[in-house]
Formats: sequence, structure tokens, C-alpha cells
Amino acid sequence: MPPNTNRRPKVAVGWIRLGGRKPAEASCRDEVTGSLTTLRARTGQQVFTVREGYAEMLAAGTRYAESTVFKTKQRMKAPSGRSPWTVLEQTGAGFRVSTQT
Repeated sequence: MPPNTNRRPKVAVGWIRLGGRKPAEASCRDEVTGSLTTLRARTGQQVFTVREGYAEMLAAGTRYAESTVFKTKQRMKAPSGRSPWTVLEQTGAGFRVSTQT
């Protein structure tokens, strides 16, 4: 058996990046939550339509279609299995973040 087999090889340059992996992108749920947070901070309102939320997402550079955003908001009426744990209530005027925990 060759000597020093339990030691790692020494590389003078440090870490070497392997492959061209892209960082994880935000999901539609993440972008919806971010847009609602931004709208609430800027306007002080609690209820927003899908179009208002989508306009905010477009300004931030979303890659999702408006129909996808609407379907995601429909699904967000039930608690998520992962964070962010934002739950929406649908009102006659639009959607708002639920006050229930």
C-alpha cells in the first residue's frame, strides 16, 4: 500500500468549483409573499388584487405568468408545508394575508 493514503491532496489554489450549477431560484410562492410584503410596506393597505400583486412581481423581474400567480394565490389559502408560511384569505376585493395563525 502506498504511504500517506489517508491524507487529502494538497492544492495550492484553494477550492475548485466543479460544474456550472445555478443557485436555487425563488419559487412563485416566495415571489408572491415578497410582493405582498413590499406592497403592504409601500401602500399601507391590507387587500390586493392579483393584478396589483403581479404588477409588483413584474417590476421585480418575475419569470411567472399571471395565470401561474393566480393559481399560486389560490393554493396559498391552505397552509404550506415549508416556509414562508404565508396564508392568504380571499375577500371580495382581492387577497390579504391571513391574521389567523
